[in-house]
Amino acid sequence: MTDAASGDLLPFLSPNSLVVQESPAAPALRQQIAEACHAWLMRSPSRDTRTNYSRDLRQFLQFTGVPVDRPESLATIRPHQVAAWRDRLREAGLTNSSIRRKMTVLRSLYSYLQTYGYVGANPAHSDFVAAPSVSRDGKTVGLSPDACRRLLDAPQTTVRKRGAATDVPSPAGVRDRALLAVLAYTGCRVGELTRLKVGGYKQNGVHRVLEIMGKGGKERLVPLHPEAAERVEAWLNTAGIRDDLSGPLFRPATTARGHGCKGFAPRPLTRRAVQKLVESFVALLKLDPNVTVHSLRVTALTTAREGGSDIIDLQDFAGHADPRTTLTYIRTRDRLSKSPAYVLKY
Repeated sequence: MTDAASGDLLPFLSPNSLVVQESPAAPALRQQIAEACHAWLMRSPSRDTRTNYSRDLRQFLQFTGVPVDRPESLATIRPHQVAAWRDRLREAGLTNSSIRRKMTVLRSLYSYLQTYGYVGANPAHSDFVAAPSVSRDGKTVGLSPDACRRLLDAPQTTVRKRGAATDVPSPAGVRDRALLAVLAYTGCRVGELTRLKVGGYKQNGVHRVLEIMGKGGKERLVPLHPEAAERVEAWLNTAGIRDDLSGPLFRPATTARGHGCKGFAPRPLTRRAVQKLVESFVALLKLDPNVTVHSLRVTALTTAREGGSDIIDLQDFAGHADPRTTLTYIRTRDRLSKSPAYVLKY
């Protein structure tokens, strides 16, 4: 199998890559399991998901000593090996949510193999190995409305160059203001932000909307708050990319200096570039250092919920398959003030 975005894939996930040197019975079994593993991985339309699943499985096989080019050895895995891997991940400092996700990947593979015809037990099933519990509240820090407003207003559209008597325009600042507004007002994921196209910003009746490509290739149409729409309009005008409909909406400057005055490259900002951008403004404003780009998603969903939005509407807004996932993004602000400790009287 070849996949430009999945260079970390396991060899056995490509049936054609097998080299067989055993008895005549071994090739058939190996080929069947390799085909099943390949089908399991390719079930997801997301290249990122396939790469992550492959990486998690590779880590497990390395831990257990199973050669990646011997997929039939998956039948030898026992629950105690899964439990030992779970404990090793915890010792390595991984969070419960990360460990649980990796165990879910392993459980998913064996479940798929069973559907494919494998008659053995699922060694990662919860009946055999308990995954670590995860709090219903997510770990990502949310922002207060005041802190979010400060973050939205942090990028400057003009800068003072060294030795200059007056300020000069900062096209990158115009971009950053639009980028932060899209994150804060749509609650989109950072990966979704980097996949936005100029042509995905459009008029729909009286609404300005963004077409967002979510996980698994799922598309959703999200109305833009007037402030976000105004900022996107300013960015399109400044960058001169309004007619490049198939091009990325948010792009890096062609040079590291000049604040975008020399134009922008026709490629999307990377996830890491967006993360570093948010981190730089968080540090500049001296906000909670645990605030990340994902905090804007949490903030959007929490603020909308506090404003009276229905959980089903929020689920659609966030692009979640399950409303229970959406609930993990809702933070109860000022929870300590509402603690039962303050209503106790003796």
